[in-house]
Amino acid sequence: MRKTLSMLMGAAAALILGMFSASAEDVSLDTKKAVKASNDVSFTVNSNALSVSRFTSDTKITVSCTADDGEGSPVKLVLDYWDNSSEANGKKGEPAKVEVAAKEYSDGKAVFTYEDITAALGETDPVLVYAIDVSAVEGRTATCTGFDAAGVLSVKEAAEQGILHTTWVHAKNPKESEKWSQSIIVGVDQFDVSTMTDKSALIAFYDSDVDENIDTSPVEFILQSTDDKVSPKAKNGTVWAKVAPVVFNNRFAYFEYADMVDAYGTDDFKCVSTVYIGDTAKGKITCTDLFIFNCKTLMPEEPEPESSSEAETTTTTTTTAAAESQPEETVTSAAAATENESSGDKTESVGNSIVFVIIGIVAGVVIAVVVVFIILSRKSGKTYDVNRHRFVKKK
Repeated sequence: MRKTLSMLMGAAAALILGMFSASAEDVSLDTKKAVKASNDVSFTVNSNALSVSRFTSDTKITVSCTADDGEGSPVKLVLDYWDNSSEANGKKGEPAKVEVAAKEYSDGKAVFTYEDITAALGETDPVLVYAIDVSAVEGRTATCTGFDAAGVLSVKEAAEQGILHTTWVHAKNPKESEKWSQSIIVGVDQFDVSTMTDKSALIAFYDSDVDENIDTSPVEFILQSTDDKVSPKAKNGTVWAKVAPVVFNNRFAYFEYADMVDAYGTDDFKCVSTVYIGDTAKGKITCTDLFIFNCKTLMPEEPEPESSSEAETTTTTTTTAAAESQPEETVTSAAAATENESSGDKTESVGNSIVFVIIGIVAGVVIAVVVVFIILSRKSGKTYDVNRHRFVKKK
């Protein structure tokens, strides 16, 4: 009996824990843009989509792939990070890479563990990893068909915990810039300036025809807003804030956060819609990459629920308009459609209620099992006396 009780209680506890752990985020990325690769990159995960700083000790990466015949995993992970211990670029560091081999491989799936990822990084802060490449191992050909990360912090959890990451923007079609024009234009979908913190800095890499030891910067960083409501420097809602780098040469420039705040007029960058790297008429430049360090994770936006009064107004307006212009059966359909839309808005709250109902049911089952066990345990030492019509102690 006690063994049965333990099994039932264990199952109930597992169910409850499973329901809570289900809120942990498992990320599956779209790999439609992956390419067939031989000793090269098949698919790249930018830190904006999934940052290594969101990984936990339970994180496991599963890469699905198609590949040529061969032994072992045909793919590996390559972590692209900023090596801030390097003396390069005015002692500001440089891009670097480290490889992670698959822990196991079978049926076209390669598994990579958190332990192996952190071991490969060594003392490098995961915040500095700006991309994860799925690459074919040497001598193999492979195509990434799936990228799944289990056991990572959700975006909401990362935002609540103040998790930072490095943002990387690679210019696919940069323009050669000269005479105060711009080489690349970057929107908020690639780099949201409002994610910067007072620990942030930006490095731009570019090709140029200027001398290596140029004494004035050949580039500038520009922040633009066209409907600005926060910057004291806005004119008719527009800001065009130019920032000069503190360290530069003919191939890279380093911009500090404090200078961006000073140029824009405030550290509230929520109205900045576009940023640029442009030339300063010192020669031709072509910007290829931007690296922005220590960017915060933004809390995901939740849609505001429609107020009941607005919903009633919408329903009334829709039904009235339909009644005036359509036959009776069409009016009925329109009203039904409106009711369905209203019901759809409530789906999320109903789903949340169901979770708590299930938890209550499971808890009730556990309590009931315990009560039954106690009753049966008490009666197991007694026998029923037919003549006296009651249970008596066994002799």
